[in-house]
Amino acid sequence: MDQRIAFTSVPMLLAAIALVASPALGQQGEQTHHRYFVSAELTVEGMKNLQKQTATGLRAGVAEFAEAAGCKLESWYFEPGASTARAIVDCSNEIGAAALLVSANAAGFAHVTAKPVLTAEELDKVLAVSAATRPPQQQ
Repeated sequence: MDQRIAFTSVPMLLAAIALVASPALGQQGEQTHHRYFVSAELTVEGMKNLQKQTATGLRAGVAEFAEAAGCKLESWYFEPGASTARAIVDCSNEIGAAALLVSANAAGFAHVTAKPVLTAEELDKVLAVSAATRPPQQQ
């Protein structure tokens, strides 16, 4: 009986080691990030608020706000003629990005929208998958 337990345990142990060492499993464990191109069109209240503080102070506040939702402000630009702020925000998940949008829009200082963006490497992966995928009408 003990030999049979040892015999079945060794293959199971080897299988477990193989799974842990497998590249597919390692890729699943990688931290994924989602980048968004954010546009914030400041309202009248938002412009008044900007006049009370510096633009760098507003950027610092936005960075802190993003971090509270599990995101990171990567870049921040302001288009003065349109009273619009533009940013790239990196979030660990979609929930954080959605929380930023809901909170920012509810505050009433800006109308905020976000669009997901991809790096060139991520787009290469999309293109590789799309080349092998056919729409239902072409199947």
